[in-house]
Amino acid sequence: MSSKKQQRKKAARAQYQAYLERRAAKTHRRRRNQIIVGSVVVTAVIVGAALWTGGAFDSAPATNAAADQTPTPAATPTPTATPTPTPVNSMSFKQPKHVLSPGAASATFATDHGDITIELDTKQAPKNSNSLAFLAKQGYFDHTSCHRLTTSGIFVLQCGDPTGTGSGTPGYTVNDENLPKQGKNDYPAGTVAMAEPQGGKAGSQFFLVYQDTTLPPDYTIVGQITKGLDVVRQIAKDGVAGGGSDGQPATPITIKSVTIDQA
Repeated sequence: MSSKKQQRKKAARAQYQAYLERRAAKTHRRRRNQIIVGSVVVTAVIVGAALWTGGAFDSAPATNAAADQTPTPAATPTPTATPTPTPVNSMSFKQPKHVLSPGAASATFATDHGDITIELDTKQAPKNSNSLAFLAKQGYFDHTSCHRLTTSGIFVLQCGDPTGTGSGTPGYTVNDENLPKQGKNDYPAGTVAMAEPQGGKAGSQFFLVYQDTTLPPDYTIVGQITKGLDVVRQIAKDGVAGGGSDGQPATPITIKSVTIDQA
């Protein structure tokens, strides 16, 4: 064989060997990359699963159930009046009809703790007396609770709201009458006065004063308790539900019915 032919074969073998080495190196790199990519994918899957179970991919952050269930404290009503931002009426009347004839009249509230009798001041507070009598005859107060007790600063048990929320009205108001002179203890124990959802006007809610109380002289005195003050005082003695000095009575009291008597 000629020397030139041998040189060509030798060069071809060297070229082929280089080709094999390049292909082997390329295959090695491809496999290495596949291993690296596979490892990254596996790691990402593991990390992703851990984060998902921990809530990291939630659309909204996890909430504390106990915190979510914490009730928002109810607004404390002012000592002198029950606010009525949005009246809620169980009954609605345009105006009270005249139901009282001239002369003395009383209203007996039969409660689940005993009777409370109020002598209505038909002379000094004829419109408010008539309004209470009218509502009583309609059954407006039947099976309603006295929803608010105050035991500090002023000493009253408030009733007359069929909704039990402090926002109920009969759908009408009555102008003030029989306002006391301003001074200490201008609402003495035994006084029954009208609460005001609207300044200068009363609705159906009234408060029973069980201990001498000083208030602005803005609330119609509609009558006096002649029987049952001890019932109110016992409710007051039991305090306010949940503690504090203003709120629902710890011992609930319900008006079962009301009887109007006239001399």
